[in-house]
Amino acid sequence: MGAPATALASTPTPTPEPSQPTIVLSPLSHGVVAPGAALTATIEITNPTDAPLPPSSVSIQLGEAPLTSVADLDAWIEEGSTSGDLNVIDRPAMPEVAPTESAIAVSTVAPEALAGRPAGVYALSSSYGRGLVARSAVVLQADGGAGAPVGLVVAITASPQSAGLLTADQLTSLTGVDGRLTSLLATVSGTSAILAVDPAILASIRVLGESAPATAQAWLARLAALPNERFALQFGDADVAAQIDAGLPALLQPTSLAYAMSAENFAEPTQTPEPTVSPTPGGDQPEQEPTVAVEPDLPELLAVPGARAALYWPADGRASASAIGALSQQPSASGVAAGILVSSDATDRADRRAAARTPEGASLLVYEAGTSRAIRSTAAATADSAQASTAVISAHLALETAGAAGPLLVTSDRLAELNPTSLRAAIDTIYSYPGIVPATLSTFLSAEQGTAQSTAEADQDAAGQLQDLLAGEEAIAKFAPIIDEPVLLTGPERASILQLLGAGWRDEADLWKNALAAHAEATSTTLTSVAVQQPDTIQLVSPEAGLPFFIRNDLPFAANVVLVSTPDNLRLDVERTKEVRAEPGVNTRVEVPVRARVGSGEVTIELRLLSPTYEQVGPLQQARVTVRAEWERIGIIALGSIVVLLLSAGLVRTVRRRRRARDAASAEAADTEHASDPRAEADE
Repeated sequence: MGAPATALASTPTPTPEPSQPTIVLSPLSHGVVAPGAALTATIEITNPTDAPLPPSSVSIQLGEAPLTSVADLDAWIEEGSTSGDLNVIDRPAMPEVAPTESAIAVSTVAPEALAGRPAGVYALSSSYGRGLVARSAVVLQADGGAGAPVGLVVAITASPQSAGLLTADQLTSLTGVDGRLTSLLATVSGTSAILAVDPAILASIRVLGESAPATAQAWLARLAALPNERFALQFGDADVAAQIDAGLPALLQPTSLAYAMSAENFAEPTQTPEPTVSPTPGGDQPEQEPTVAVEPDLPELLAVPGARAALYWPADGRASASAIGALSQQPSASGVAAGILVSSDATDRADRRAAARTPEGASLLVYEAGTSRAIRSTAAATADSAQASTAVISAHLALETAGAAGPLLVTSDRLAELNPTSLRAAIDTIYSYPGIVPATLSTFLSAEQGTAQSTAEADQDAAGQLQDLLAGEEAIAKFAPIIDEPVLLTGPERASILQLLGAGWRDEADLWKNALAAHAEATSTTLTSVAVQQPDTIQLVSPEAGLPFFIRNDLPFAANVVLVSTPDNLRLDVERTKEVRAEPGVNTRVEVPVRARVGSGEVTIELRLLSPTYEQVGPLQQARVTVRAEWERIGIIALGSIVVLLLSAGLVRTVRRRRRARDAASAEAADTEHASDPRAEADE
C-alpha cells in the first residue's frame, strides 16, 4: 500500500506528496488466500527524490486475530488501529532504490506459517526504513466456504454538467478511444454488472440525428447490444431525494428537447410506388427521392434500451424516510411500485440483505457501503495501485457475505474519477471471489424482503438550491411566450435544472456552487434580454408627432411584445398600446403617436413591455417629454397675421396707384379735348 514517508496511509490508494518515497503493498489473488495456499504479496518502493534509498529489508506483519466487522476493517485501513497484535511473518530484501526509480520485493509466506489461524479477514502491513508503512488486508479462506449471490451496479454517467445536453464535441471526447463512456462500456462488457444509465447521454446523441459523431452512434449501438441488465436513472442523474425534500409532488422530467434538434438531421425518403425518371441531355437519370423530416418524440429520445425495473437511486444512497415513502408512490410505466437504492450507511436493518421493506411498505435495495467505497477507491487508483486496492474489496466482501441473510448488492457509486483498468480490476474482484454467484435485478426483486428503515436526514441545502432553480424556471416560463415557440426557452431550462441536480455534483461542492451561480446569472440575463432602451429627453414643439422608442432584443429569436405607454398628466394624448415584433439581435424602432393639448410643461411617459400573456417583460422605463406645442400655433397665427397685413398693404398701394394713374389719364384726356375744340379757340 502507498504512504508518504512521514505518515501512515489513510486509504489503500493514497495520493502522496511527489517529493516523498511511497510504498505499495499488493497481496496477490486480490488478497484471497485459499486453504493450503501461500500468502504472496509484492512490495513496491518508489523513490522520487534525488538520493538513492539504501538496500534494506521490508517487514511484513499479520494480525494475530481476524477482524470481526466492517467497522474494524475500516478502522484498520483508514487509521491503522486494531484491537489485536501484529506479528512479523516475513522480511523480504529490498534492493537499493535509485533516484526517480522503483524497486519491487516479493514476500511469500508458506502455508505452514498460516496454519492454525481461523478463517477470516486479517490486518496486513509492510514497513520499510523509517516510517514508510502501508496497510492492507488478506482473507484466509476456510475449506468449503460458501459465498452469497452478489449484484454489482455500475453507473453509466458523464461528468457533472450544467447544460441540459452534451455537445457534439463533448460526445466525441467521451466516446472516443480513451473517453469516459467508452471506458465504462469496455469495463462492464463480458461481466454480469447491472447498468444504471443516465438517459441524458442517450438523448444527447439522438437529438443530433445523422449529425451525431460516428463514435457516439457506435457507442449507443454497443450499449444496446450489451446483454447486461439495466435501469434508467433520472435525466442528468438528478437527485430524486432532493426533489421530494423540496416539496415536489412528482419528480421533474424534461419538457422538450426540440430546441436541440434540426429537421435536416432526420430526413427520411418518402414512400413512392415506383421510381420515376426524367429525361436529361445526358440520358435518363432517376429523380431524387423526396424526403420528409421525422423527428423522434421525447419518449424515444429518453428511452434506455432494455431497461427493466423502476428504480430510484438517490445521491450518496441517502434519502429520508419521508422521501422514501414519496418515491415509492411515484408512477412507473409498468405500474409496479418503484424500488429505492439506499446505502447501508444510511439504513437501519434487521439483517444483512439487499431486499428490504420499510414499515410503511416501501421497497428498498440496500447496497453495502463498505464494499462500494472500496470499489470506487479502486476505480480511481492508478494501475500500479489497483491490485493493492482490490484486496480491500475482498476483505469487505468476506465480512459482508459471512453474515448475509440473502442476496447482497454493491455499487461503483458515481465515479468522480475513473481508471478503466482499475475499474475492471474491481469488477473482476467481485465476480472472482470464491463462492460468489452473480445476482440479477430479478434476483433482488423476487427475493425475500427483510425490514429496514432510513436513518438519513433530508438534504435541506440541496432542496433549497432546487427551490431557487424552480423560481428561476417559473420566471422563464412567464417570459417565454414572447417568442413563437416558448419551448425553445423552457425546454433547455428544465434540462439544465435536472443536470444541476446531478448526483455527481456531491463530489464537487465548490464547483456546484459556482455552476448554480452561473445558471442564476444566465437566467437573469435571459429575463432582461428584451427591454425598452432608456430614451433621451424629448422636446415636443408640434401638436402632433410620433415619439421614437427602441426595443432591444438580445435573444436569438424574434420577440412579440406589446409596448404600453402611460403619461403622468393630461398635457399629452398618447396611443396607449402598440404591438411590436422585435427582431433578434437588433434594436427595433417603434413610433408612438402623441397629440399635445393646450398648455406647456413636463410629461413623463411610463414605458412598459408586456408579453402576449400580459406578463411584464424587462424593467420599466420612463421617457421625459417637454411639451412646447403652443409655440407653433402662436408662430403660425403671427406669421399668418403678418402675411395678411403685407397682402393688405400691397393691395391698398396697388389700388391707390391705379387710381392716381386713372386720374392722371382722365386729366390729360380732358386737356387734349379742350385744346382741339374750335369754339374754345374762338372764345379766346
